[in-house]
Amino acid sequence: MNEIRQVTIVGAGTMGHSLAQTFAMAGYRVWLHDIRDEVLSRAMGLIASNLRTLVEMRSLDASQPPIILKRIQTTTSIEEAGEKADFVIEAISEDETAKKGLFRTLDAVCPAGAILASNTSYMDIFQFVETDRPDKVLITHWFAPPHIIPLVEIVRGPRTSQETVDRVKALLIAAGKKPIVISRFLPGFIANRLQSALNNEVLHLLDNGYATPEDIDLATKSSFGLRMPILGLVKRMDYTGLDLAQKIIENAVYKIPPQRTRSETVDRLVSQERLGVKTGGGFYEYSGRSPEEIMKERDCKLIKLKKFLTEMGEL
Repeated sequence: MNEIRQVTIVGAGTMGHSLAQTFAMAGYRVWLHDIRDEVLSRAMGLIASNLRTLVEMRSLDASQPPIILKRIQTTTSIEEAGEKADFVIEAISEDETAKKGLFRTLDAVCPAGAILASNTSYMDIFQFVETDRPDKVLITHWFAPPHIIPLVEIVRGPRTSQETVDRVKALLIAAGKKPIVISRFLPGFIANRLQSALNNEVLHLLDNGYATPEDIDLATKSSFGLRMPILGLVKRMDYTGLDLAQKIIENAVYKIPPQRTRSETVDRLVSQERLGVKTGGGFYEYSGRSPEEIMKERDCKLIKLKKFLTEMGEL
């Protein structure tokens, strides 16, 4: 009864299609749901493209893509997607009303033993989601692109059972992921809290004209960013020496910038419709290449780095 055979992903957008791919690659039957057929069609096209990239990078045997694609079924019917699900991941927009309604529907259409998870990156779903199975509700927070990035943060709610946590952790490990368990809800969890602190400092530097985007990225990639895959953030202090770390903590010269709720630099770019990769320009210029081409270049580099770190025993 505890074996998970069928996974359902609700929401076939940026994260959803990659989540479906992840479980299909691990051998699970997958239902991918969205309310629009065109979104599902695009999702399957993206999955096929992702699989071709993995084959090109020699991370997947050329015989596998057709087999993996056959494991994924798409539907606009939530009843069809949920009726035989053992594990469901909600990957829709970060909207409380939408999530609350979806979980109510999933609770009604999914088997009583099915686990219901949210991929929310910051919302405390345990405050507003209502189901008859609170012991089987939790958060699994993934990172884009999920089929490449190993980490998944499992966040348990106040009524999530240990059995549910154990089953989900085992499932994620079987799917080739690196899950960590957060014992109770914390805004931003772990990785996003760290990223938010960095983003706050980045926007402080940009908005006050201290450095260009290119300088900040070069400083990041050429210094602590190079060490992080090997040492992380905590072990690095052991190499620095905790006596020196103690002195650095005591240093009152550095002042943390106030938390920002807006950025003049970001506001200016958005007003110019420079939204990033999807519009061909943001902080950087991407015109002349499709978003798919740009994403593929990123993915190829991530795959190479992941292979190297795995071989080095760091992942």
